[in-house]
Amino acid sequence: MPEFIYQWGRDQALTADRCFLCGADLARGRTDEHVFPQWLLRRFDLWNEKITLLNGTLMPYAQMRIPCCSSCNNEHLSRIEQTVGDAFAEGPEAVSALDATTLFLWMGKIYYGVMFREISLLADRRDPQAGAIMTPEFLAGFRTHHLLMQAARGVVRWRHDQHPASVFVFQAQEPTHPRARFDYVDIINFPFFAVRVGTTAVVAVLQDWGALAEAVTVPGLEAARQLDLHPQQFRETAALAAYMTTLFNRVPKHVMHAAGDHVGMFTLPIAGLSAKPVFDAFDVGDYAHVLSHVTGQPIEELYDGRNIVTLLRDGADQPWAVPWSADEHCFPDIRLMQQ
Repeated sequence: MPEFIYQWGRDQALTADRCFLCGADLARGRTDEHVFPQWLLRRFDLWNEKITLLNGTLMPYAQMRIPCCSSCNNEHLSRIEQTVGDAFAEGPEAVSALDATTLFLWMGKIYYGVMFREISLLADRRDPQAGAIMTPEFLAGFRTHHLLMQAARGVVRWRHDQHPASVFVFQAQEPTHPRARFDYVDIINFPFFAVRVGTTAVVAVLQDWGALAEAVTVPGLEAARQLDLHPQQFRETAALAAYMTTLFNRVPKHVMHAAGDHVGMFTLPIAGLSAKPVFDAFDVGDYAHVLSHVTGQPIEELYDGRNIVTLLRDGADQPWAVPWSADEHCFPDIRLMQQ
């Protein structure tokens, strides 16, 4: 039997002396990969802006760097960054036209990279014994995600009619200030990432193998497709998709085989032999907590115990274009926008 070119436990690096992507020993030379790409930091003047980490502390985007070998950094990932950066510069149509795997790898690297960076950061700098923000053991649980990222190196491949993610691309309004033209949302209990870059917003469930896009219809997401999303609407769209990932009740199963220079993956049908819906029933109360977390709005201002505020649809369930500019943040009377 041929040996897998990629092996769990051997190639997923969980220390700073190995490449985060391929696991190579960096004793002979190390480069730093920016979690958030340099073209993004330049385009929106984010160098000194700060990201909020899991423990609530802040870190400049420029310092969000992770260990990487020269090949992964300057060849594989650089090629992806160039392609994706050019597409975002053109707008939603160009991003939609990107190869689905390229966009998946770009978003997946940022998602995974943020967690990898937190392995090396103390949860409490006043107490070194408290450990890191993110434990290696927790990150090891994302081994399937790490395996899928090997597609950046051509080491993992899946069938052309299968794809790891549900990806939604939207038109977005562009605020006046460069810093306000970028935003992102992630969750750690399931690979999910949403980003707003200029006039383009992308929301992706990174490991549902197309279930959210194909197995269910979500009225709010359908409305968002018809809108030029205000920054607040982007946040709501991200919250809605993030909540839907928590309702996904299948564990994708894969058949893998060694194929010389790569690992081939075949994903079994998501629905399987079960007649149970792929997503559990939508609970407005549970969703309200996700919406409050993502938007930063107090839950009591979003949910009255029965109805929840939405900026995506009007009272007739039609897509609703907010009447204020992208530079403004407003909140309408809860009686006007109920879902």
